[in-house]
Order: sequence, then C-alpha cells, then structure tokens
Amino acid sequence: MKSSALGCRQFALVVAGLHVPLAVIGAQPLSSPLERYRKLEFPPSEENFDKGWKDRVALEFQVVNAADLGTLRTALKDPDPLVRSMAARTLGIRGDKDSAESLAELVKSDSEYMVRIRAVEALGHLKMRAEAIDLAKKDAHLAVQWAADTAARQIKSDTDYASQMRQAFAAGIKRASMDSAIVGQKAPDIAALTIDGKPFKLSDVLGKKPIAIYFAAFDG
Repeated sequence: MKSSALGCRQFALVVAGLHVPLAVIGAQPLSSPLERYRKLEFPPSEENFDKGWKDRVALEFQVVNAADLGTLRTALKDPDPLVRSMAARTLGIRGDKDSAESLAELVKSDSEYMVRIRAVEALGHLKMRAEAIDLAKKDAHLAVQWAADTAARQIKSDTDYASQMRQAFAAGIKRASMDSAIVGQKAPDIAALTIDGKPFKLSDVLGKKPIAIYFAAFDG
C-alpha cells in the first residue's frame, strides 16, 4: 500500500462503547493546551478586554489541569511574554518546586511586568525563594510590589493556597455559566471556597447582610 494511502488511514479504538480516534499516520499530534493558548485569536491584552475572554478562561482551566510540567518549565523562557506569564502562573498553582529557581530569575530580570507578577505569585504559592519576593517589593512597577507583598504573606501563612487553587481548577468551569451575571438582574447563585478553605454560597448570605464581590478583571 502506498504511503499516501496510509497517511489518510485512521486507526481507532473502541473504549466503553465510544469510538476514540488514536492517530493519523503522518499527521501532527494535537497541540498542547499551552500551544493553543499561544495561538489564541484574542490574547489577553487591553484591546481584547471584551473579546474572546470566554475562550481564554476555558483554556486557562485546560492549561492548569492538563499541561505537561516539562513543557511549562521550558515555556518560562519562551519569547512570548504571555506564554511565560501563563507558564509561571500554572507552575505555582501546580506546586512545582523544581521550577522555583527559574521563577526567581524571572522575578529578578524579566522585562515584562506581568511576567514578574505571575512569577512572584508562583513563588508565594510554592512558599519558596523569599529573597526573590523581598526583591520584588522594590520593583519599579507598583503591581509587582503589590503581588510581592501578597506572596510574602502567603509564605508566612499555614494555608496551602496552591492546593486550594488546584481544587478550584479541578472542578472545571461550564461555558454556559460564563457571563451569567447581568447588571440590573438578580445575581446568579455561586459556590466557592473562602480564603480559609470554607465553603461559601451566595444564596446563604443574600438578603441577610451587605455583600461585595470582587473579581479581578485581568485574565491570562
């Protein structure tokens, strides 16, 4: 049989009654979550604030939950600052202590402030390299200084913030639930963990006490 014919032939496996494609000879493997993040139509930037954010949020869950650790470590040196930023954030959440040295180097020398923010946040999650976090408190960018102050408090705390974040990401997110809060309408019920790990439901407190809910606007 000619190789061109082989290149079009697909092998498959039936698992639990499902037809699951395995491979196409000669085809490239499916891209990793981080590679798909690199190729986003609307990457996280100010001009894309209202564009493609659902895709970015959904893909961030995939990166945190499934990206290969080796690929993430390599991505800390990627020429794309958005990829470096996401890799640093994910490694902190995943608790990858082997990346602490590289993250500390990003805190000290990366030219992009958002990468420095994500790197110092990651060190806070890892509870490592306090000297790099202290250095970030003197960073030229106020946002990096703020992140460093938060990371320094995390190091001193007994709370495993990275574990809490892994738990939250592992729960996944439904695309249909995104953008369900509408100005002027009753807030949808939400469930989450508080910073001390206790369960929270909006319906438990709604109408009983004043409440303010803050969501960071930046994603990515």
